[in-house]
Amino acid sequence: MGNYISCLNERNYYDYFQCIRKYINPPFESASYFIRRKSRTEAIQKNLIFPTIYGYTLSRNYTFSEDLHLIVSLRKWNGEDVKYIIDIGKGRRDIYLDEFSRTKTPESILLINLDNNNDLKKLIEARAYYFTTRKDIEKLFKRVCRKLDNVFYVPLSLSLIPLTNNSKYFPKIYYISRPYTIEIPYVYEIIYKSSGITKKPIEIFNKDLNFLSIIDFEEHPTIEPYLLGLNYDFELDRRNLDKFEIQINYDELEHRFYNSITKTLETISISKISPEDIGPYQIVIDNNGNIRFIDFASGLKIPTNQKGLEKIIIEAIKDIIVGIKESPLLKHCIKVGNTVVCNEKIINPNFRKMLVYDIEKQLEDYGNKLSKPIRNIKIGDSRLSDIIYQHGKDEFEENSKIISRVLELYLKSYNN
Repeated sequence: MGNYISCLNERNYYDYFQCIRKYINPPFESASYFIRRKSRTEAIQKNLIFPTIYGYTLSRNYTFSEDLHLIVSLRKWNGEDVKYIIDIGKGRRDIYLDEFSRTKTPESILLINLDNNNDLKKLIEARAYYFTTRKDIEKLFKRVCRKLDNVFYVPLSLSLIPLTNNSKYFPKIYYISRPYTIEIPYVYEIIYKSSGITKKPIEIFNKDLNFLSIIDFEEHPTIEPYLLGLNYDFELDRRNLDKFEIQINYDELEHRFYNSITKTLETISISKISPEDIGPYQIVIDNNGNIRFIDFASGLKIPTNQKGLEKIIIEAIKDIIVGIKESPLLKHCIKVGNTVVCNEKIINPNFRKMLVYDIEKQLEDYGNKLSKPIRNIKIGDSRLSDIIYQHGKDEFEENSKIISRVLELYLKSYNN
């Protein structure tokens, strides 16, 4: 835990956040953000970066000039600047961005070191969700203190200590900004009409609950390309889907699939936390078979007891299944005998459904009940009851105390 816990002794939320920044940010003193249009460069406010990159609503298509860049400048304590850049004009090219079905503005941007193309980082915007008024924060505080729920959702700004306590399961954090408020809606409700799909902005209470962070870019594949033996960079450019050819033994692919799920659930079980937003494209598998959660900007789910831990594990399984069934990569695969063949000419949603059928059927048979039988669900050859670590009641206390104290500091600062 190191010295992070000492930040809970600060007098208010602002001091707490500054304390956290003191431990996370070295060797960087500050960060500045700029938009460059041809030969003109001007500063941009933190809370306008993501609306500028992705548009004010996801239902609009924005065409930027080819010579439009975001520059992130990190200043070291010795006065040296390290600059990262992204070409906004080229847009986001990864295979997972479907702007028509998304209900949230994306939370990450890939950055490249201006002087070293091999140095990749991610800019993420940590956000608050599910709060419509300040009273929702007050309700959360009361429910955490009284332990009225076995799982609670906490924005990242209020759960940085549990995250840093489990840093080996997440990319390295290099820098976090001061917290700020987002004035422009970033969550949308999809409304289906006969004329097509429209998106209605949802207002969220997020007073100083958001911040920017520079984190490591993990050069490892997420679950879907990992299953097919692809390198991490395949998924970064959707044009790779236009021409590719893969053959892999089905037993090997199935083994990787079950292993990646098992490792994910085991990691959640050990750490006793889970990213709020989880899916196969938000989990990377390194060369040793270990996993890291690369998308944690939405905040964390934190259980208060063993039953709550089992609940977030079941939710993780369901989210991974949904992600696999919607995979833009695996829909190009078909099983021929005991071989999986994938190429751009194949369009076959049945392969994705077949891959998750066994686990999905077990979940459907047990329904939503969290009882002993559901822990006996099998992930390949392993039972869920053998994957889930059993923790004593007191082992869940630490996170609850940390979150309740940070919530107390927040409410003390903003209830006046």
